[in-house]
Amino acid sequence: MAKISVLEIIGDPSLAGAPRHLLSIVENLDTEKFSIHVICPPGPLAGEIRHLRRHLDLEIIGMHSRMDLKAISKIRSHIKHLKPDIIHVHGTRAGSLGRLAAIGLNIPVIYTEHLWTNEFKLGVIMTFFHYIGNWFLDLFTNLNIAVSFAVKDFLINAKISHEDKIIVIYNGIVPSNEKAKIFAEKEIRLATVATLNRQKGIQYLIRALPKIRQEFPNVSLEIIGDGPYKRELVSEVKKYHLEKAVQFSGFIADVEKSLVKTDLYVQPSLSESFGLAIVQAMNVGLPVVATNTGGIPEVVTEGKSGYLVPSQNADKLAKAILDLLREPPKAKEMGEMAKKEVKLKFNLDDMIKELEQTYEAMDQNLTFSH
Repeated sequence: MAKISVLEIIGDPSLAGAPRHLLSIVENLDTEKFSIHVICPPGPLAGEIRHLRRHLDLEIIGMHSRMDLKAISKIRSHIKHLKPDIIHVHGTRAGSLGRLAAIGLNIPVIYTEHLWTNEFKLGVIMTFFHYIGNWFLDLFTNLNIAVSFAVKDFLINAKISHEDKIIVIYNGIVPSNEKAKIFAEKEIRLATVATLNRQKGIQYLIRALPKIRQEFPNVSLEIIGDGPYKRELVSEVKKYHLEKAVQFSGFIADVEKSLVKTDLYVQPSLSESFGLAIVQAMNVGLPVVATNTGGIPEVVTEGKSGYLVPSQNADKLAKAILDLLREPPKAKEMGEMAKKEVKLKFNLDDMIKELEQTYEAMDQNLTFSH
């Protein structure tokens, strides 16, 4: 039986959520059933793919905007040369470039939406053009994969696609043998992991810290990740005189190794399509305080694996964190539940199995149901 040839395309060169998701796909697809090909820009993701110990084809193409005509031409040429059975594009940039490049080539196209939910906004004009652009591109898309039901709801509510063209496949990770030793040290460590932009809401976590430290002066915060909003966050830290309490760690390759030294994970996002960093924290047994937005309520079970609070509300964020700091046994119980939920709901093997079944169904022209 001939292998199914799959071309994965992504426009994000970093190792943030969507690129890490793609990396887990190409690292774990069954190479007895699939031949794997990847197009991505130069950068950390390309470096990680090169180091994978498996046979796959990697093409490096710069993608400088969502309407990079040169990139569209190069991607189209590569598709014509490769003649894959399926094209799978990830994220908004590759979603534009890859789908435009594939028009008229009679190859099934899958699009995975990793970012947008009803809460995600870029301003009225940008949001309008995003909706129109993706509605048009959906005409050339055979199937949409949403990383959460919140993303699926957005695609339907924005009239970008139809329910019968959308399935939900949660991101998955390998269950960890590591376990955080919660409240084992005198210092209490909070952590958050994010690409530093306004949508991640870390400014509200920084504003919550003074109230938390009034009762627990030994609390510190580690901010893992980098991005364009770092300067504003550093200003917030200085404004509240938190220089000794807040650490900017930058990008860390092995996030779970750092999180295992933490006592509580916080995700204060304004919008979140899924929350892979939350899953990584839960994977090492950390209780979570997060905002009740986007796909987060599908990841964190309120009152069991963590607490959910409204977004953009530093006072309620502080209250939820204080509630857990005051009750270490409750926090430890939530951490145990969090670790179990990851194994049951967000297991990498399950994600890969669902994706492989989707590819096989598309290759055989079958109807999708999920």
